[in-house]
Amino acid sequence: LREVEVSQSRLLAEYQEKIHMLDMERRRLHNDIQELKGNIRVFCRVRPLLPEEHKFQQGLPHLHFSPDDPRSLVLTRPDDVGLERRAELRYDFSFDRVFPPGASQEEIFQEIQLLVQVCAPNIPP
Repeated sequence: LREVEVSQSRLLAEYQEKIHMLDMERRRLHNDIQELKGNIRVFCRVRPLLPEEHKFQQGLPHLHFSPDDPRSLVLTRPDDVGLERRAELRYDFSFDRVFPPGASQEEIFQEIQLLVQVCAPNIPP
């Protein structure tokens, strides 16, 4: 009887540990789903210049992409008022992710792939 009790106690401890691990996994998955469904994510994609736009402007000198921070975008422009020239105006923007003009469709899709899978589950054809 003593051996059965010890065996049952071990088995109970194993099951409690499994329940705890599975509950932690369930919570993590629930939080991931809530984040993907409930949080608003804001992306910024700067398109390349069109051929006719190249005639009027030389590149995108007013946009600055940080190589260290893929979440920020800085917009600058000189502030000319009449004959007086003031300091350059600077606007800092922060997004969940910024894609420069050279970003590929694949790079963008990899960033939003999980979000797309949650929004459009597999539907049989």
